[in-house]
Amino acid sequence: MSSPASSSSSSWAGRVAAGAAAAGAIAAAGAVCGAGVALLRVALDADCPRSVFARRRLSGFADRDDANVPVPGQAHRWFEMTRQGVAIRSYDGLRLHGWRFDPDTARPLPHRYAICVHGYTGGPEEMAPWAQHYAAMGFTVFTPALRAHELSEGRYVTMGALERRDLKQWVNLIVSRDPRARILLHGNSMGAASVLLAGADPCHAPNIKAIVSDSAFVSASAQLAHSMAGALHAPRALARPSVGVANLLLGRLAAASLADADVLDAVRRLTVPTLFIQGDADMIVAPSSARRLYGACASNDCELLVVDGAGHVASLATAPGLYWATVDGFLRGVAAFAS
Repeated sequence: MSSPASSSSSSWAGRVAAGAAAAGAIAAAGAVCGAGVALLRVALDADCPRSVFARRRLSGFADRDDANVPVPGQAHRWFEMTRQGVAIRSYDGLRLHGWRFDPDTARPLPHRYAICVHGYTGGPEEMAPWAQHYAAMGFTVFTPALRAHELSEGRYVTMGALERRDLKQWVNLIVSRDPRARILLHGNSMGAASVLLAGADPCHAPNIKAIVSDSAFVSASAQLAHSMAGALHAPRALARPSVGVANLLLGRLAAASLADADVLDAVRRLTVPTLFIQGDADMIVAPSSARRLYGACASNDCELLVVDGAGHVASLATAPGLYWATVDGFLRGVAAFAS
């Protein structure tokens, strides 16, 4: 039988242990919330002076950013000399800017259009090699700046959740001018995720006839958790709930949810002919992403190109002959572009 003193001691020790556990839980919750706020400001708030967007705007940062592939000088000069500015309004009132390019051939293809969409922290000029190629094929090309990028308005980047809706506005602009338009959507990285999300929307315009997706991630939440864990050397156990906190804040500040940028789920409803491309040495997006998206795609006309040794959005630079042979062959197999 224990004495009153020993019972009192055990009770005190229990209270201390419970208090320590509660303090630990509070500290852990605080760490998660703090990391979530930091993630929102650094990764999704383009106006934050400490964000990756602010760093991207600094001179020379682009050359050190593995997510952005340098544009060849000839393509860059073509882009600057032939571009024509165009602007639209997003569904929520933002002024979105882009560049238009006429067919760069003596035999333009009637009613053929390509919308080329850049990646996270990038800009339309990054799409110069793709825009130039499609223009040489006879397409009229648009290279929009996603919200909060380049000359487009907006503060928060939503990893495809709202960008997919902006893409529908660009499609509507083309269709309003040419109801017989046959539109190719080509996207790189976050732009690839956005075009897949737009194409999988059951209300998408029937004028979207094909999609080329280069280096798309499988979901915005998973990509942010992966990037956060890698960049900050944070454990996955901290990264995932921190993304959840950032998403809650994004909902309040931008009326957006990262759940609407679940690309893997979206492609299960995608019926548009689609070509998935990725390098097997991608250090930004998991190299298995293109295979997973290809395997889940509901379209009866899907193709996959995995380029050996290519990094993130570097398949074209690594194997240009293979890249364009695959893309051009894919488009020739799409009835809307073959005729």
